[in-house]
Amino acid sequence: MNTQIEKFDIIIVYSGMKAKSASNSTYTDKIPFSPRSKMGVYNDSYRYFLERCHKKGLKAAFATSTDICGTGLFKSFWTYDHAWKRHQHKAKTTILFDKFTPKNALQTAQLALLTSSDKVYTFNNRGIKYLFNNKIHTYNTFKEFAIPTIEIKGGTEKAIFLAKKRLDKILQMHPHAEDFLDRYIIKNKKGSGGFNIYQVQFTKAGVKKIIEHCKKNNKEISYLLQPFLACDTGFHFKKHHGTIDLRVITLYKKTLQSYIRVAKKGNFLANQHQGGNSFYISLKKIPQDVLAMNRKVKKILDATSDISHSLYALDYIRTNNGNLYFVEGNSNPGIYWEYDEIRSSKQKTKKLINIIVHEIKTIIQERKNTR
Repeated sequence: MNTQIEKFDIIIVYSGMKAKSASNSTYTDKIPFSPRSKMGVYNDSYRYFLERCHKKGLKAAFATSTDICGTGLFKSFWTYDHAWKRHQHKAKTTILFDKFTPKNALQTAQLALLTSSDKVYTFNNRGIKYLFNNKIHTYNTFKEFAIPTIEIKGGTEKAIFLAKKRLDKILQMHPHAEDFLDRYIIKNKKGSGGFNIYQVQFTKAGVKKIIEHCKKNNKEISYLLQPFLACDTGFHFKKHHGTIDLRVITLYKKTLQSYIRVAKKGNFLANQHQGGNSFYISLKKIPQDVLAMNRKVKKILDATSDISHSLYALDYIRTNNGNLYFVEGNSNPGIYWEYDEIRSSKQKTKKLINIIVHEIKTIIQERKNTR
């Protein structure tokens, strides 16, 4: 039995449901993300991440939630040096680049074990994760700017109509009541990527469909009810039109990058995982109303959490009536590029990775200086 424990400056930790553990003997590929899955595109970005760490003099590794075996401790891991390499001994760190959001009780316990000491630092701010990983927390904190939201507490017809009654009361009193059509959406309270979001109506057939969604994922997913917003003519960016949302990526209080996501024709979801396309825009092209709301959202974040060193993304939409809404925040924005993305998009992602690695080195130095 190999009892060696190798120490690292930083370890990237990804969900074991998406990346493969280095100790997984049934997985024979020589890269952490299966090339036959949608996650295969992540191999290039995390290879680049580890290369940049090495360039900055940081000893870095990649592990999965499956590998967690103690506080800051992993039973196996991957490294990259001209090629990906598996390691079957333990790795330890006090700084995590945590790309791992628990989806069930086991993963929640794994993350709790991994971060059970105050000496273990997570790059992604825990306060921001609390606000953004649960859309009810997001709405309650940013009601002034957010889309009205009510939780469906149970999958029964009674619970669904009670949620609608509560939501309709909010909509009637809303200053932009004209934005809300006689349609609704339900979405996963803790979802991401545009998964488990459905447009619904409160007809007999529509309610039956809502109940089916709730029952299908009863143990794992809790749904929210929101009004459907018509926003297919809200934002205009040169040749891009249709349903568009705008994302602003921020480190602490500094805006780093922005891009728009354009929904596929006939779809109301602009997420890339739902067929949407993304296009970076110059910071100078961010509309003034977005900049103004973005400053207000950041001010609230700064008042509720210590957001120094924190990377996060804020998403906005504008309705056909010209009213702007804060859709949601992301405490863990994706860093990858599709195989067919244009060179400029890849360079933007690489630039973001370089900023993250520089920030990690700053954190490490600060922690050394306070010992």
